[in-house]
Amino acid sequence: MEKLIVLATVFLAALSALSRTAQDQTRPGSSPAFPIASLPKLELHGSIPTIFATLVKEANLSGGVAGLEEECLRSEESMSITAGTNFDTALASFAKLRARSTWQHNDGVANLFPTGAVLQLLQVQIASFTWDATTPIPEVIAQLRRLPEVTQEVWRLGLREAPFEGGGSAMCVRGDCTPQPRPQPSLKTEKEVPLVTLLNRIVRAHKGGVWDYEERRCGSSTSFSLTVISE
Repeated sequence: MEKLIVLATVFLAALSALSRTAQDQTRPGSSPAFPIASLPKLELHGSIPTIFATLVKEANLSGGVAGLEEECLRSEESMSITAGTNFDTALASFAKLRARSTWQHNDGVANLFPTGAVLQLLQVQIASFTWDATTPIPEVIAQLRRLPEVTQEVWRLGLREAPFEGGGSAMCVRGDCTPQPRPQPSLKTEKEVPLVTLLNRIVRAHKGGVWDYEERRCGSSTSFSLTVISE
């Protein structure tokens, strides 16, 4: 009887340890959140989304960045990365550089969100959306923007869509960025998911892809943009 009690105690302790480990791996900012990836030496300068996309691309991951700006013009930052720095460490340092930002890992996708802000359009529930995982991300994002749930929420929130800057092409960071022949279609259907989850699933199917959402309050109006900054 005493042996059974001891065995039961050991078993419960092991379960408790496993539970704590699982919680640590899903907590924003915990490490390791992603496969260890050593970055090369980088001297980064540009907008927050551009720097974030470069880090994600260099780590051979996918990501999404959201921002809430109170100024009419997008600010720029600078950051130096020492060769051999792992992605989690670089991302944590980057989030500190941008004091109002918090990074998270969600289903293998790196996200950077404004701290303490709820961007309601990203939370809108999408009833059903079928997309082709072989279609370039900008085309899929364009389809998302036209969904009734999205357009109705934009109207309800009083947002206006910002004009595209520099056309619809996304940035290319290192590697071979020439267009590739499109493979056979790979259709996926998502049901009853928030827009932000759907965006993450889309870029996760395209290694190196990064979506960029921004709300900008300028004067008496608030504009938004939903684009792809890296693919």
